[in-house]
Amino acid sequence: MITSVLTIVRGRQAHLENQLKGLLQSEVTPHEWIIVGMNQEVSIPDCDRLPIRTSSVDHPTEPLPLAQARNHAAALCETEGMIFLDVDCIPSSGMIGKMTNALSDEDRLWMGRPRYLPAGAASGEWQTQNLQRLAVDHPLQPSFEGKDRLASDRYEMFWSLCFAITRSSFERIGGFDDSFDGYGGEDTDFSFSARKAGVPFGFLNAVAYHQHHSVCKPPLNHLQPIVQNAERFRNKWGIWPMESWLNAFAERELIEFDPTSSSIQIHRLPTQNEIEDATTLTPAGF
Repeated sequence: MITSVLTIVRGRQAHLENQLKGLLQSEVTPHEWIIVGMNQEVSIPDCDRLPIRTSSVDHPTEPLPLAQARNHAAALCETEGMIFLDVDCIPSSGMIGKMTNALSDEDRLWMGRPRYLPAGAASGEWQTQNLQRLAVDHPLQPSFEGKDRLASDRYEMFWSLCFAITRSSFERIGGFDDSFDGYGGEDTDFSFSARKAGVPFGFLNAVAYHQHHSVCKPPLNHLQPIVQNAERFRNKWGIWPMESWLNAFAERELIEFDPTSSSIQIHRLPTQNEIEDATTLTPAGF
């Protein structure tokens, strides 16, 4: 099977260029690298070793139209195999090959294995073998224990930062629901839609190195789209997503959250000082 790599981006230029460097060190070269900018044009260094296509989506009110951008990337893709890789991820040298083989053997929604890098690991003249030595696993992700593939029915554990899927399964799912505007919930909705469509799920020991950057815990900087998307998810699936974040917002008296209700009242948006105080260099979930 022939596969392409699909990346969406807003800002994070250094991360994007590191992803290119990782792709150029890959044991298997993708058919094409498709990059979609969110409310921005894409700029990438000249490269004659990898076919690169760039595009963009514009949204009048939401700076991170994640679902819309991923669907646009998929619409541009010409291959049956699609590997979605977030801009802050660097593919290990074997990631593309493992994802390609897995898609060829079993038509599943395959989530890769994110491993997290410390500050400075992907600066300067790094090599992927050094990233392997420095990276650590995420505590919420499964242990492979010598296996490369794990079939799973834990669709709620799907993260969209590195995954592989065939075009036919993506279309069977219906793509990402672009009524989810902005940050939060669109990836869990996608995996739940995969389950509803009968697309099997699994974890794949295909490593992507997550580049170090600051995060807001809880993500106060995305409070409004998280609340709106959580309501969409609740009305669609009957359960609340992102409950730990919603509870954290409620503890700060930013929202009124009742898990038995189908709506959330926003009392106020966080101040810039509150956002800065919640910002940390430790990855979410650690």
